[in-house]
Amino acid sequence: MRNTLKTVLFVAAFSPALISVGVARLFAGGPFWDAIYYLFAGFIGSLLIVYILSALRWRGEEFPFNAKKIESNDVLLLGVVVTYAFPFLARASDITVSAILLIGCVVWLVFWLTDATIPSPLMRLVGYRFYKAESANGMVYTLITRREIFDPRDVKAVKRISGSMLLEIVE
Repeated sequence: MRNTLKTVLFVAAFSPALISVGVARLFAGGPFWDAIYYLFAGFIGSLLIVYILSALRWRGEEFPFNAKKIESNDVLLLGVVVTYAFPFLARASDITVSAILLIGCVVWLVFWLTDATIPSPLMRLVGYRFYKAESANGMVYTLITRREIFDPRDVKAVKRISGSMLLEIVE
């Protein structure tokens, strides 16, 4: 279940790309309802991030966390943001639903099988920051928090998203 949460969070990060496809289809004079389907799927994916993070804050398993070292992990944000503009560059009117589904399945599989995570621009937009945090026992996690961290000792409690991702609890 935890791997599913991680995967859904980061596949949903590409939801604005679906919104871009819908907008590009509208501008290209494509079928109206076809564009609406893309827009709807993109908005649902965006809302899914908010729902998962809210559910984790209220119902997630809390445990103490001692960080030895923390560094920013926002460097890959630019790469994800570029995918939002891709439909305009690739003539979105030529992109089919089956191509989107195939790409979505490949992205889902990649995130499911790896512990690697990328920062989500949507989560950054709603105030979350991404850090690479090394615990006192040497394990390295992706730490998601609503605040900027200057000292690793400031992180006291977290909730587990997956085996490699933690959500900081800020009181």
